Amino acid sequence: MLAAIGISAEAQTPSADDRAIRDLIARYDSGESVARTADDILWTLDFARPVIGRQRGGFLVYVEPFTPEQVAAARAAAAASLRVPGSRRRVTTPVRIEIAQSGDLAYEFSNSELSFDLKSGGRDVTTSSVLRVWKKEEGQWKIAALFARPHDVEAAAAMAR
Repeated sequence: MLAAIGISAEAQTPSADDRAIRDLIARYDSGESVARTADDILWTLDFARPVIGRQRGGFLVYVEPFTPEQVAAARAAAAASLRVPGSRRRVTTPVRIEIAQSGDLAYEFSNSELSFDLKSGGRDVTTSSVLRVWKKEEGQWKIAALFARPHDVEAAAAMAR
């Protein structure tokens, strides 16, 4: 019976790699820069398809009929007119972090909430599911792929316009 308790406790204790990835997630949430691999893959609602590495400065053609410049201008206008400056908050709650036995790859599935205070007194909140692939290079965990999808895609798309 004691062996079973020991195994159970050990299975619940996060590894150093798990803690390192959770720390990087918290840093990402706070707006700090988190290292990425040179060939990282990014796909969010902003892109028509995944962006690989530093293609075209990190931007891909947006879904028609909007150009990247139009989307950026609309976001800036919305942010300036509706949101309280400096009120951006992101909270990511990992659901699962799995680290490969090799110790150099991991994936994370999380729920994320991005919010802004509004000048009207309310809050603008977007909840998303996030899948990140982490790769350890030279002893440092880096984002190798990030896929994020808002739970309410229509509302998020409307905000982008």
